[in-house]
Amino acid sequence: MSFLIDRTRPEPARGRTSLRAPAPDSDQARTLLTVAFRPSGMTILLISAVVVVTLVSASSDLTGTFGAIATTWLAIHQVPATIDGVQLGVLPLLPTAVMMWVVARRCASASQLTDSRDTTLRLLGAAVAGPLTVTAISLAVVADASAAIPLSSPNTLSAFGWVAGIHLVAAVCGVAIAQWQTFALSIPPWASAAVRPAAGAIATLLAAGAIAVLVALLISWTTVGDLLSRGGGFVGVLGLTVLSLLYLPNLVIGAVAVLTGATANVGDVSISVFGNVGGDLPPLPLLGAIPESVGGGLWAVLLIIPAVVGILSGRDCAKRVEIQGADGQDAVLAALTAAFATGITLALFALASGGDLGRLGAVEVTWWAFGLLTFGWLSLFGVVSALVVTWMAHRTADEFEFDDSDLDVPDLGVQSVDETTEVPDDVDSEDDGVEDDGVTEELIDEEAVEEPEPVTEPEPFEEPEAAVADDSDDEEPGEDPGDEEPGADLPSPPKDTSD
Repeated sequence: MSFLIDRTRPEPARGRTSLRAPAPDSDQARTLLTVAFRPSGMTILLISAVVVVTLVSASSDLTGTFGAIATTWLAIHQVPATIDGVQLGVLPLLPTAVMMWVVARRCASASQLTDSRDTTLRLLGAAVAGPLTVTAISLAVVADASAAIPLSSPNTLSAFGWVAGIHLVAAVCGVAIAQWQTFALSIPPWASAAVRPAAGAIATLLAAGAIAVLVALLISWTTVGDLLSRGGGFVGVLGLTVLSLLYLPNLVIGAVAVLTGATANVGDVSISVFGNVGGDLPPLPLLGAIPESVGGGLWAVLLIIPAVVGILSGRDCAKRVEIQGADGQDAVLAALTAAFATGITLALFALASGGDLGRLGAVEVTWWAFGLLTFGWLSLFGVVSALVVTWMAHRTADEFEFDDSDLDVPDLGVQSVDETTEVPDDVDSEDDGVEDDGVTEELIDEEAVEEPEPVTEPEPFEEPEAAVADDSDDEEPGEDPGDEEPGADLPSPPKDTSD
């Protein structure tokens, strides 16, 4: 009976392969866990230390410590916080940038061990899943702490969206940098040629904005010192200084927007190179760098900065396309791609740097206008620069092209083989498969000289003694062929019969 059951039981299909990717081994699982939770854990530990030190220095009790830690975690990811009914949407960019740099480095080092697309996708998923888990715990802690302290829970969808987006962008950047040699083969040449010029344009514009902020701080140093003195002691001055440093990237983004022609707003105050609108500012020492009056005139000369950046970006795109052997059309496409990537990136920076500031209004940069103006400056001057550089490169290449037939080759007195070699008429030349007419050309055009084979000397030939003895016996003694008279066999001359 059991035999019949075993025979009727369906056998597993043979030769079929599973479509699922193989499960990660222990080393890969350890790497994924490290990517998922190590940056988040380090961030939580650092936040905890800062929160505890701040509460102790302010002589406050530790009742809302966990709620403050969870709120700070969300604030680092640009999630607006609501404290005592006042929404704080303008959050510092410096902690966010540092955290993204740490995540990108971790993903870049881990992606060097990946050898397939599935492993890379798992790495990206782990880089997002870990922070989302910490975010879920933070939302629960904030909701629980809201009963003891005046803290409101943020929007759940907004919180998860900001956390997932920030960590995904950082992870993708890290993996792309680590695997750029492989990734560049799957995109067009003009797209790969635009990556470095776009990064250089972003860095140059940010550096120009930082220089503008530094110059403005030096000019308004008296106002900045007065705002710092309002701290009321060493701890207060230190707190205002740290807070100003955290918000420094936000002010740099606003300065870049002003340099491109856009408008930055801080409450009722509007800043532009074409004119300012005055008003009250928050008592933050960093905001002392905002000039009180910019009434157009020579301030519009600052618009030359994005034009110069566009020229440099277009030149770099043309040179990189030229290295790849592409034409002018690819140089134009690369310049447009670099301008588009720069505009999108700076627009996202502007969107993240602004927000609501409670009763003082909104701190924002018109991000869409900022992106369009950046793209316009860089695309216009970048395309012109790329075309000029490509045209000059082709013109230089044409000048170096020449025809060998137009050159006068001087006579160096070198005679060819046919002129110097005399072949006797009575010597029969052996046919080696090479025509006589092409000997000279083959000898002159030959580039590779074959090494001659080693010549071995033949062994001397020794005649056997027996054969020599036999030859000596056949000749009779005393007879020498050379003893014969030279004229013995010749006929005698005819006799003279004239008598």
